[in-house]
Amino acid sequence: MLDFQRDYWETRLRFPDWYSRLEDELTSLFFPVVHDDPLLKAFRNQVYALIAELLVCKELPLAATGPDLDTARQPVDTVVIHHTEEDAAISLDRLSAIGLVRQYAFQYLADNVLGHRVRGWPIWSNHFREGQMVFFAYHWLIRSDGTAERLLEDSYIGWHAGDWQINTRSVGIALSGTYEAAIPPLPQIESAARVIHSYYPHVSRNSIVGHREVRKDLTCPGAYFLETWKDVLVNSV
Repeated sequence: MLDFQRDYWETRLRFPDWYSRLEDELTSLFFPVVHDDPLLKAFRNQVYALIAELLVCKELPLAATGPDLDTARQPVDTVVIHHTEEDAAISLDRLSAIGLVRQYAFQYLADNVLGHRVRGWPIWSNHFREGQMVFFAYHWLIRSDGTAERLLEDSYIGWHAGDWQINTRSVGIALSGTYEAAIPPLPQIESAARVIHSYYPHVSRNSIVGHREVRKDLTCPGAYFLETWKDVLVNSV
């Protein structure tokens, strides 16, 4: 059974190279894709909650400056649909904490962020929302009641698709919640369609794809996307 020891995690998270000090834990417990391990997910959420708390209080060291990681941004011609596979009411602070771990810490440990040798340095995303550095993978979050929240400006490259070339020319739209074995509420699907219609009307319907269509090893945004609700989404745009 996993035992969350707050002092252990908090002590290490206060170092600029916290991801190196926690490399074993991150590699074994956080980077693998997991669908059906509630104990591991509960443990992860305890850590994510702590990271979110430290980010809000500005007690987790971040870089004060860094390279422009969005120079490869291209005109948007693709929309990639995701689900967060987290609680439908997840806070934006928690979602940013998840991105910090799963996208940025992963790349910093590899010591190669778009050609920059960065291991050992505090993390820099080059992405800001309301004056705060953020680590969202997606550009939009769609709540189950249909509320749409912009996370990243379109000028930012979201690290969401698992394919850098697609990242450079796409936006990621995430439906809040877990739809691995369920269909999202219709207001949520229709809201995603409205966002596409309003902000990306030039994107071909053939270029509105699920994450699983980009990464064949994944099931995101859920098992029923291709056979059921993709057509509802696309036809509502």
